[in-house]
Amino acid sequence: MSTRNLIMVVDRQHSSRWPEGFAIHPDIISKHSYVNMYMHHDGYPEWQGVQIANWLLAMNNSCQDGTRLAAKLVHDMYYDSCYLYSDPENIDHEYRYVIWSGNKDKIHVTCWNMYSNQCVFVATPEKIISKYMTDMKYTDFANGETVYEPDNLKLAKDINDALQS
Repeated sequence: MSTRNLIMVVDRQHSSRWPEGFAIHPDIISKHSYVNMYMHHDGYPEWQGVQIANWLLAMNNSCQDGTRLAAKLVHDMYYDSCYLYSDPENIDHEYRYVIWSGNKDKIHVTCWNMYSNQCVFVATPEKIISKYMTDMKYTDFANGETVYEPDNLKLAKDINDALQS
């Protein structure tokens, strides 16, 4: 079974008028999202949370404004079971991630469990990695990998890597 999730990019200024800050329910700020990127698989924090954190730290991705950050996110995280929506309201997904753009030195990510209607975490990329990273093979964004690799190219790369070691 898939753990469906959705990633949003929202400028941090939209959290400032709410007492919850970055822990605000994502439905309240969804109209301000630069992108609503549905991901069909592996939405739990140990995978998608760490993927987002690794991606934000790679090649200084968090230094971009929200529009550029959203475009780069779609480019780097796209795969065959990924879809873009104008509004997340009617998309069934368990986890929703909000990447708060607007201050490269204070980038934060919020994770909400939409089924239990609870905020799972609000954290910096470094804290997400320290809490949730396991021994899974994550995408190596720092070395130019993206999530989408056609199966034949991935297989060729894996064979080449095995022959090199």
